[in-house]
Amino acid sequence: MTLLAQCGYGRGGKIEQGLNDGVIHGVIMSPRDERRERLEQDIGNWGNSHPNALVMFDPQFYAATLNNPRDGHLSEFDYYNNNSGLGRTYFSGTRIQGYVKECLDYQHQTFGRNLAYLISPTILFDAFRDSWSQIALNMAVESADYHSNLNSPQPLLISLVISETAFQTMDAVEEFLDALTEIDTQGFYIILRRNSASVQNAMESAPFGRFMYFCHVLTTINEYDVIVGYTDWHSFLLEAAGVTHAATGWYQNLRQFSLARFQPSSGGRRPRKRYSSVPLMSCPLINPELQDIYMANLLPRALSGSSHDARLRNGPASGEANWSDEISCLAHWYSLNALSKRLSVLPTQSGRIQEAERLMQNALTLYTQLASQNVSFDPSTGPDHIREWQDSLQEFRGLAGL
Repeated sequence: MTLLAQCGYGRGGKIEQGLNDGVIHGVIMSPRDERRERLEQDIGNWGNSHPNALVMFDPQFYAATLNNPRDGHLSEFDYYNNNSGLGRTYFSGTRIQGYVKECLDYQHQTFGRNLAYLISPTILFDAFRDSWSQIALNMAVESADYHSNLNSPQPLLISLVISETAFQTMDAVEEFLDALTEIDTQGFYIILRRNSASVQNAMESAPFGRFMYFCHVLTTINEYDVIVGYTDWHSFLLEAAGVTHAATGWYQNLRQFSLARFQPSSGGRRPRKRYSSVPLMSCPLINPELQDIYMANLLPRALSGSSHDARLRNGPASGEANWSDEISCLAHWYSLNALSKRLSVLPTQSGRIQEAERLMQNALTLYTQLASQNVSFDPSTGPDHIREWQDSLQEFRGLAGL
């Protein structure tokens, strides 16, 4: 599995630096957050400067079904602006054909070979047996049909935006998988819609294990490419499940997808600075949490090993001022990439699962050692999320027979 940048507001030079550093291997662009002219120019430039990078364009068509969304620059794109404010009755067969045509034609004609894949339009749904999920399937089938008639297009990814609540019932998951695996496509771009966008908000263990199984069936069993968007530390478990690529960004709303991204902002203060720790599989606050680890003479045990660590090695509290948003993002990508590599180098899925189990147990052991030195953590830092992940992995293993 390779790591991609999930783009959003505040991109700056992060993508270029991440590609140059080798901590990301591509990018998923967000038309909501980019002026159309700049977005089109940058995708063309990356095709020349980073020809091996996987560049994708998420059309974010699902926002067209929301009431008065905070949709940013999406109105600059005709495939969206022509079709905003769509209710359930606006998805007849003929209308779906029109949405698909506009969306795929824009990507195909504007970007051509500068994109690694074309991504289909889709809508959000909350359950695998509701009417919106059937609309999503109809759009997927129509996208595959229309794509098959394009002239030398890039491979197609069917886009899905699924609520985490959809994975409560296993029978419905299996039924939906049966329908998806009938579609002739290169793969799927999947966004898991979370009910909360709070830091380190672990999904319930059983539904997340079922989501892992969902990805496993598509990739390992049916050999589709699967890209999962808006991920975070849990991406190493997706690696164990067989996911092809995972994407993550620099703000929390680019690491966990929720509808808050399209709702009016309530403002608020800047988030406190955090450090991305591979050994802890989490992002402790630089001050006081990482500082407390330093004072306990255990900082080397919590560091990830990137060149950025030098800013904090002689005292996180004193180095916090030098921990910029860009450095934090690059360090986070480094950490997720390093964690993924510990699994990807192993030749078998069973070996990757065992390594995931070992890494989680090591993290819990480190949390215990730190607690014995009176280092405490906010609940958003851990370690409860790791125990949830352990249960998720067991759920997945049972479903997959591994």
